[in-house]
Amino acid sequence: MRSKLIVLSLILLVLLGLSGGYVVGGLQAYSRFQQSNLANEQHCGGQEPVHICVQTPMEIFSAFYPSYVANQTHQFTVKYSSSSPRTLLVSVSIVGISEVQTQTVNATAITQFAYFVPPLISQSFRKLTFEDSTSVQVQVTDTARHIYYLNDIHLLLHSRWLMQWVASNRLQIGAWVTPDDPAVNTLVSQASSYLHLEPPPTPPAMIGYNRADAREVVAQVDAIYDTLLLRYDIQYLQASVPYGGPNSSTAATENIKLPAEVLQQKSGMCIELTVLLASAVERIGLQAEVVIIPGHAFLGVSVTPDSKHFEYWDAAQMSNKVAGDSDNVSTDALYTSNVKDHTIVDTILINDARNANINAML
Repeated sequence: MRSKLIVLSLILLVLLGLSGGYVVGGLQAYSRFQQSNLANEQHCGGQEPVHICVQTPMEIFSAFYPSYVANQTHQFTVKYSSSSPRTLLVSVSIVGISEVQTQTVNATAITQFAYFVPPLISQSFRKLTFEDSTSVQVQVTDTARHIYYLNDIHLLLHSRWLMQWVASNRLQIGAWVTPDDPAVNTLVSQASSYLHLEPPPTPPAMIGYNRADAREVVAQVDAIYDTLLLRYDIQYLQASVPYGGPNSSTAATENIKLPAEVLQQKSGMCIELTVLLASAVERIGLQAEVVIIPGHAFLGVSVTPDSKHFEYWDAAQMSNKVAGDSDNVSTDALYTSNVKDHTIVDTILINDARNANINAML
C-alpha cells in the first residue's frame, strides 16, 4: 500500500511539474507575443473594393536609419488586396524627415505585400537631436488619384544621438565615425604640425599606411591624439558605456554626440572621444576599432595594413595631460591586462561596419 502511495505521489509531482512548465512556457510565449505587438502595430482599412493593412514599428532609432536605407532593410509593410483587379499607387513617408517613397502595384483578390524604407531628407535628419513624435503617412490611390486609404500613424523617432547598446546593433557605432566631416579633416590637417613632436622615426606627413612602417603609423595616431590635447584642449567627461557584449541579452541606451559636436564643445565621454579618434584615423586610411571593457571604451588601430598588429590609445588620459606616445604605452598595457583577465567586452572593427553598409550617419 505504501509503495502505491509513493508511486502515486511521484506521478502527481511529475504532472504538477509538467503543468507548471506549461504555464511558464505559456507566459513566456505570451510575453514574447506582447513584445512583438509593442514592436510593431498593424493598421487596417480601405475603401471598397480595396483593403489595406499597414505594419509599422512604434519607434525607430534614427541613428540606424541611414543603414536601413543603404541595406534596404524595410521598416514599413503595406498589405494590399482588391476584390476587383486594379492598379494602385502606394506612398509612404515619415512626416518632416523623409522623402515620399511610392510603388505602383497591381492589386488582386490575393493579398500581396509592398515594403518601404523612405530615403531621409538630409537637412531634416541633421537637426534630429531630440525625441520627435511624428507620423508615418500612408496613402493609397488608383491611377486617377482616387484615394482608397489615407492614414497618419504615430511614430516615435529617437534622437540621432541615441545609441541602443544591444548585440544586434554592435556595428551601428560605426555610424558615429565620420571621416569625411570637415571638422575631422581640419583636425587631421592640424595634426601634421605635431608629427615633429613624436619620437622618431616620423613620417613627413599624415600618410596612413603609404610607405609607413608600424612605428610611423603609431606616430601619426600620437599626433592626432596630441592635437586634440594641445590644440583643442579636449576634456574627458566620465560616463559609463552600458554595453554587456555580444552575448548579453540586455539592452541599454546612451546619448553619443558626433565628432564635430565633440570638437565644438571641447569635451566628450570615452565613447565620444574614441569615435572622434577613430574618425581621424579612418580619414588617413588607417583601420580602427572600438575596444570596450566593462563601462569603458578606447581606440585600437592596426599599425600594419594586414590588421595583424593593433596598438591602443585611451582618450580618458587627456584629462591628465598625458601625451600620445605615453598614452599608447599605458593603453597597450591596459588592453593586455584585460585580455589576460578575460574582461574584453567587445572589439568592434569599423571596417566590419563599413562592409555591412553602416556608413557615417552625417
